[in-house]
Amino acid sequence: MRLFILSVTGLLFTAALSAQTLAGRIVNAQGQPIPHATFYIRELALGLIADEQGEFRTRIDGGEYTCDVSSLGYERKVITISVPETGLSLETALQEKTYAIREVTVFPGKEDPAYRIMRNVISRAPYHLHQVKSYEAGVYLKGTFKIDKIPALLKIQINDKEVKDLIGKLLVLESQNEIRYHESGKYEQRVIALSNAIPENFRIDDRALLSVITNNIYASSAFGGLLAPGSFSIYKFRLEDSYNENGHAIHKIQVLPKKKNGDLVTGALYIVDDAYTVQQADLSLSQAGSTVRFNLTYHEIKPGTFLPAAYDISVNINTMGVKGKGQFYASVKYNRLETNDSYVLTAKDTATVLKQASSGAGTLPKKRQKELAKLEELVNKEKLSTREAYKMAKLMEKAVEPEAVREQRRNLELRPLDSMITVTRDSLALLRDSAYWAEHRNLPLREEELQSYIQRDSIRRISESRGSADSLGKRTSTAWITGLLFGKKIKTGQKTYFRYGGLLTACTEYNFVDGFRVGQRIEAGINLDENRSLSLSPAVHYTTARKAFDITVDGTLAYAPMRNGRFVLSTGHATADFAGNNGTGRFGNTLGSLFFALNTAKFYQKRFLNLTNQIDLANGLILHTAFIYEKRNDLENNISYSIFGGTPASNRPHGQSDKMPGHKALTADITLEYTPRYYYSVWNGKKFYRSSDYPTLRFNYGRVFGGKNNSSFDKIEATVFQTVRLNLFDNLFYEFNAGMFLSAGQTYLPDFKHFRTNEMFLAGKSLNNSFLMDNYRYATNSKWMQAHVAYISDYLLLKQIPFMQGYLFNESLHLRTLQLPHLNYTEAGYSAGFGGLGRVGVFAGFNGLKYEHAGIIVTIPLLNTLVK
Repeated sequence: MRLFILSVTGLLFTAALSAQTLAGRIVNAQGQPIPHATFYIRELALGLIADEQGEFRTRIDGGEYTCDVSSLGYERKVITISVPETGLSLETALQEKTYAIREVTVFPGKEDPAYRIMRNVISRAPYHLHQVKSYEAGVYLKGTFKIDKIPALLKIQINDKEVKDLIGKLLVLESQNEIRYHESGKYEQRVIALSNAIPENFRIDDRALLSVITNNIYASSAFGGLLAPGSFSIYKFRLEDSYNENGHAIHKIQVLPKKKNGDLVTGALYIVDDAYTVQQADLSLSQAGSTVRFNLTYHEIKPGTFLPAAYDISVNINTMGVKGKGQFYASVKYNRLETNDSYVLTAKDTATVLKQASSGAGTLPKKRQKELAKLEELVNKEKLSTREAYKMAKLMEKAVEPEAVREQRRNLELRPLDSMITVTRDSLALLRDSAYWAEHRNLPLREEELQSYIQRDSIRRISESRGSADSLGKRTSTAWITGLLFGKKIKTGQKTYFRYGGLLTACTEYNFVDGFRVGQRIEAGINLDENRSLSLSPAVHYTTARKAFDITVDGTLAYAPMRNGRFVLSTGHATADFAGNNGTGRFGNTLGSLFFALNTAKFYQKRFLNLTNQIDLANGLILHTAFIYEKRNDLENNISYSIFGGTPASNRPHGQSDKMPGHKALTADITLEYTPRYYYSVWNGKKFYRSSDYPTLRFNYGRVFGGKNNSSFDKIEATVFQTVRLNLFDNLFYEFNAGMFLSAGQTYLPDFKHFRTNEMFLAGKSLNNSFLMDNYRYATNSKWMQAHVAYISDYLLLKQIPFMQGYLFNESLHLRTLQLPHLNYTEAGYSAGFGGLGRVGVFAGFNGLKYEHAGIIVTIPLLNTLVK
């Protein structure tokens, strides 16, 4: 919410330069000002928005103009004005709206008329989204913001006195830009003038300041998916009024989310009949105690093309002890507008789009011809069902989507917003004086706003005179203590660095084999060139019960960053879990052992040498190879101390009565993983995979070579998994895994197939693909099959209760099974939590149809990162 508000606060706009001043005041019938009313000049395609006193101003050439004056709750008024060479001051009164339909009666079994209208709007949303080919506009913004209160703890953390002094004081921003838009989604922004009293600490990049302009209401992702296919499953609509205005029939439709959710909007849409386009949007978003209200006013810039000409956005913050408010006004003047020639507005004439899209239809594929014919049928249908509206929206998108946009969708690289916005600043943008702003601003400055600028200039002079030595000293002291406790990366040269873990990581593990593990991991690295880096990371830990040192060294060569190339050489000797990373996490085992004598993890000692490599063979096709040598020995408990007493279990895993004999294992392992159409982003020249609409397939083959009494076998396994987004609130996760040992050579417990388990009540694994059972009980050296399915919903059981819907947790239903030659094990359960931050679940396990056990589990994934 804070980032969004700062983005809106920093939005930059411009106004056109002209000769005469037009100053106006918009009032009601009693002469009282109407805050945030709009004044639109048709001949100039200029939208002006009034401030809280109902006042506005602009510079225009002398002459006669036709103007639309409007505000929510008032009758729209059309006036003609004549601006002389000396300028013009006027006052316009609006009458409160008298509703023609005060309440629409909907009889049982009958549908509210709003749904017919909204089906037409949603089905034509892609049409309006791509209607504009390009435009050039000047936009002026005035924003004010005030932080009224912050928590005492946050005040302590803020070292900057200048920032503290701004609490309770108004901050002002004004800006003028020239903006050029192209249908490919690219914007060119030229900052003509910029003046603000916002401290440097809160400022953001210019490219992030166009969030309101670039957020098109017809886009499926905008405003909580209000006009997207699927909207009827998350919103209710009600027709509140219908009236005629400037030759158009207008419908006021109330928007009500079916669930209380911070991503959904509430408010009203004003729809132009027949065209099924938005004339005005009055929408609010509320989340975690803070609310943003959008009032967007659209005008017919040219026949059949309605675009936003004025923005009024208010922000109220009341989150985690922070209170504040902001108000933002934007006026847009369209200097040039080009629409796609094949795009027309009315439902009756939309067939023109189809005719032009299908020109040369004889050469189009039959599937394409069939889609166009179906679209034409739907366009001319008087009443659409919900299914038909969704179908029409998808077909319309195919028919009118520009090739440039279609090509961007085919591209798998996800580009940030700023990559679509080119920003330049006029050399005088920050040097415009008060005389310039007095002549060019569209809204007058109030006394408190003027004081904000005076305060800014005063702070700058004081800051320049005293320097920054004091604040620098405080920051240095704080950073030194933080680094000592939590670790720090220190740049030792232009290409080299050093990193250490910090005092808080010096002792994070306790178990009955090692006792306390006390030590530290450090890392030194060098950037060899733009594409390669080399790091060396030794770790030394002393085990207080075993009275021995564990030493490991990792060397990593990162290469081919756009292919995720990574070669790692690791060696050393340390204790390891028989289940690898599939059993109880080491920090969870630490808590269980230290407090309750619950040592569910069992350990052996290994001396090892690992060589691993990872590289992308193609986008989404990842190859992992590894050669691993291990010399393994059994271990016993060496201590039994527990804070609350109790007797720890032996270090023998379930079903293992004898010690594991000492042996060696030499493993060659290859894994091939493929995810079709895997979207990715690039940061600092490195590729990061993000998401895909397709499942991930993984195949693994391992061969262990060994002589007498050493491990020797072959193993294969295959896995498929995916998270499917069902709608805005629901997801479905599934994972299937199967494999077998191909040869009947010698195997020991570390060689077995281990399944992800949560034996303790506190764990760090995802509940989506792990079992609530003993870590080692069902480990196998035969064949196996496991399946996991989880249905994750924002509104499942508890969230169906109205007062619970304001909370941010979600709920899941889980079903999983494990099939072994002599086992048919199934678990079912329910969990609730905060995404990947933590969950609480209850599960029951069954062997065949026989009940076996049940339990409650708390999982916190962060626990897996605390001990490495």
